[in-house]
Amino acid sequence: MMLELKQVTKAYPVRRRRKGWFNKQDSEQAAVKQVSLELQRGECLGLVGESGSGKSTLAQCILGLEPLTSGEIWLDRQPIHTGKVKDVHLYKRIQLVAQDSSSSLHPRMTIRDILMEPLRNYFPERKAQAPDICLSLLEAVGLEAGSLEKYPSQLSGGQKQRVCIARALAVEPEIILFDEPVASLDTATQSSVLKLLKKVQVERQLSYLFITHDLQSTRTFCDRVAFMYQGEIVEVFKEWNEDLLQHEYTRTLFQTLVE
Repeated sequence: MMLELKQVTKAYPVRRRRKGWFNKQDSEQAAVKQVSLELQRGECLGLVGESGSGKSTLAQCILGLEPLTSGEIWLDRQPIHTGKVKDVHLYKRIQLVAQDSSSSLHPRMTIRDILMEPLRNYFPERKAQAPDICLSLLEAVGLEAGSLEKYPSQLSGGQKQRVCIARALAVEPEIILFDEPVASLDTATQSSVLKLLKKVQVERQLSYLFITHDLQSTRTFCDRVAFMYQGEIVEVFKEWNEDLLQHEYTRTLFQTLVE
């Protein structure tokens, strides 16, 4: 296996007021509760759940943007987080593509500058090859070379999301986390971006964690699906068979898909 989460928990402090001499009481509320998951090499694992279920928080924990309250995260059988963020630089191996491509791209930077930035940071020895690498990245995501001189505001929503994908590919990652990557796109653009993601995954042998609330897209795109409810993984399955479902929340989601 490539990525393994072991009993990962992330809790945030909550301050509550009450009457009496001590008018404040501190407690914790868990956004992620003892999550255990495995992502195999070359696999696309869907993570489905309603808003507020803890999906994005879990992604931030994997990236090291949020320290763990408890639990462990292992990458290639090596622990990378054991209770707190460590100074292990993972961004060359794990990348994130977020939902809102507009806020993910600097409005005053050209697409060339956006793609050059990770190359300068992670591969300074490739300075001479950087222009050619930018062109190959655009080609990989189906954009024309002329896009390099444009600004994000001059691109459509689908084109901006493709730039975000190209930027993630620039550091040659092994794993990409997608946090609702097509939710803000129209149906036709969603389909084209999903086809692109599958093509890139096969060509580069990448592993995907595909976070979404859209059960329909996971049905054709993901190899396995994990369902998250109130911070917990309630069910993981590979076969799309309603008769095999055990949890009431999962069965309810399937019913809405059928209808």
